[in-house]
This record gives sequence, C-alpha cells and structure tokens, in this order.
Amino acid sequence: MLPLEMSARGPAIGVGVHDGFTARLAEIAGFDLAWVGSLEVSARFGFPDRNLITSPEMASVISEVRAATDLPIFVDADNGYGSDLTAMRAATLFEAAGAQTIVIEDNAFPKENSLVVGRSRQLVDVDDFVTRLGAMRAARKKLQIVARTEALVAGFGVEEAVLRLRKYAAAGVDGLFVQVNSECRELLFPVLKELRGVLPFVLAPTALPEVKAADFAKYGVSTVLFTNIVVRKMVVTLSKTLSELRQTECLSEVKEPVAPVSEVFKIMDRSAIPFHVHRAGSEG
Repeated sequence: MLPLEMSARGPAIGVGVHDGFTARLAEIAGFDLAWVGSLEVSARFGFPDRNLITSPEMASVISEVRAATDLPIFVDADNGYGSDLTAMRAATLFEAAGAQTIVIEDNAFPKENSLVVGRSRQLVDVDDFVTRLGAMRAARKKLQIVARTEALVAGFGVEEAVLRLRKYAAAGVDGLFVQVNSECRELLFPVLKELRGVLPFVLAPTALPEVKAADFAKYGVSTVLFTNIVVRKMVVTLSKTLSELRQTECLSEVKEPVAPVSEVFKIMDRSAIPFHVHRAGSEG
C-alpha cells in the first residue's frame, strides 16, 4: 500500500485513468498511483458527472484497472452515493475491487462537479458527514479514507473549510483534501497553512496548473493527483485525429503522429514494462 505520508523524494504523483489501457500508460510513464475519478469514469460512459455512476459500476472499473496495473489505486467515492449505507457499501466494494485509498466529499447528493463555476451548492451537514466517515471506517478492512471538503467551492470560505477538515480529522480518517476551482483558487494555500501537520493532504491542482507538485509539498501536501488531464487531452487530440480521418478518408493523411500497432501490442503486454520505470514504494 502506498502510504499517504510524504516520501523523501516528495509528494506521490498520481494521474487520472478510466480503464485498463490508460492505467497501463500511467504505469509505463512512471506515475506513483492511478486515480479513478468520477469525472473520468463519467466521461468513459458518456454521462454528466452528477452522481449518475453507481458504486458497482465504479467497482467494475477499479477491477479492470487493478487487473491491468500494479500501481496503487486511489478512487473517487464522490459523496458516498447518498447515504451512510451507500457509503459503507462503496467502501466495501472498492476495497474488494483493489483500491488502496478512497476520497469522499461533503457535497450533497446529487453532486455538482467541483470545477463547474457559477452554481449554488449544498453541503452535507458537518456532523452528519462525520457520522458517515465513521460508518465507512467501520466497513473497511485496510482501506485508507481521505475526507474532502467542498467548502471553498461552495463559497463558505477558509474558516468553514478549516473547521470541517478539523472535525473530519478528529473522526479518524487517514488524510484530508480541500477542493478549489477557478473562482476560489486563492483560498487554497490559507487552508493548507492552517492545517499543515494535522494529517497528510491530498490535492488535485486542476485550478492551479502553473504550480508544480514540489511547491505543494512546502504546505504539507503528500499526494498530488493530476485527475483529469487524460480525458481532457483525449478531447483535443482524438477530436482532431478523427476529424482529419473523416475528411480525408485516408490513414496516411492523419497529421498527428500515430503509434504503430506493435506499440499497442507492447502496451497491452505487462511484461514489456521497462525495468527502469519507478514503482511505488521502490527506492529512487
């Protein structure tokens, strides 16, 4: 299991994946962990990211990723899917499917994706969410639980975010996570300063693309997740390639570099991973 505590070389770095093939690419690239997020999986199914993906569907994707890679798997458990019982079920299913760590947020059900701006939001009552965290802790075996607050995204400010995260830490979780988007990005570091040293912090810096992972480590962030870069890059690259192919109806006219079929075979063959690729928990 990948510990949430920061290693000597800095934060663990994860990337968002949504199937076995993207998990293979992440492992070959040398990432420390795979992130199975609701945005990525919703995009895979062609659904809005609004709690439409169920916990059994997420568990199925986790199993697929687990079969394709040895990387530790962090999973987005959304808001627990609506109740304490559904949250407990998700924790049990995700751990059985191969997840090492899950992240659960205090968004009310049904959730709005955190990166959508200009929307009013409701959060789960803080004490009710503490109860939910306790239920999930009771349901797990070795699964690590990270509590995430949407207080900044909801417009409640730094004080509320800190209050909530302190209560979540006291509930016995293994790590903390504070979410920001483009409207509240400047509030991230004040929260991190207030809570440094309380518990390991996990962070997804989508709204701060100019900040390097090592810079977050100064504020106690132990795990940095580049959560949605794969699907966002797919939108640009694949849309361009498909448009060119449809217009020209000729493979040689596709302008972007295209991998030979042999490279696809190589990626699919787990024994083909170069020995120099960093493995989570290895030295160096």
